[in-house]
Amino acid sequence: MNQQRAIIVTGVSRGLGFDLLDLLVEAGARPIALGRRVDRRHKVAVASKACVFVAADLSVLPSLDQIDLASALPQTADEIVLISNAGVVEPIGTVGAIDGASLAAAFALNAVAPAIVARKLLAAADSRQAKLRVLNISTGAARRALPGLAAYCASKAAAAMIFDCLAAERPDVAIEHIDPGVLDTDMQNTLRSADDQALPVRQLFAGFESEAKLRLPRDVAREILARAGLP
Repeated sequence: MNQQRAIIVTGVSRGLGFDLLDLLVEAGARPIALGRRVDRRHKVAVASKACVFVAADLSVLPSLDQIDLASALPQTADEIVLISNAGVVEPIGTVGAIDGASLAAAFALNAVAPAIVARKLLAAADSRQAKLRVLNISTGAARRALPGLAAYCASKAAAAMIFDCLAAERPDVAIEHIDPGVLDTDMQNTLRSADDQALPVRQLFAGFESEAKLRLPRDVAREILARAGLP
């Protein structure tokens, strides 16, 4: 019997998430896009039922907790795959300068929201007797202290630990952390454009561009899906 797989992708409006969703749509996987919005191209895919869109602001945790993800999943799915890609690099600034509200917002989107989404999908998987698999799109910053990026480093590290705890609690849940490397995205542009005082390592990110080290998101998305055996 062929495996019935449901694939959920977060952070799909641009960058790596856009290309992950786009490749899945092209492959006929009928992915589920979770987020505030989709690109115009994917609105067409939603209209033609080549993609399912579940509107949710991942930065607003109370509203996210009310999202009914289970109804978006096909009843026949025996494997549920979450590609947890949504993330924010802001606030950029040293620990002595960033404010509490901005710090909390970074943790909400980068760490707490993935945990809530995973919890909802775990409940759906258990009710269907399906397997749950999580591909956590992480970053080297989750393992390296970068001055000016404490919020990003710490919140992405927190997300990885949350998923590791889930794996320890539920050995039947497959967790994979994926570091996509440095990509030519809006996030890199934001880092290159930052103030040197706010981001003492700004030249590191400027060097990625000047030394042609930035990779195209679509190439990386294709590699991630191939390595994960998706779709």
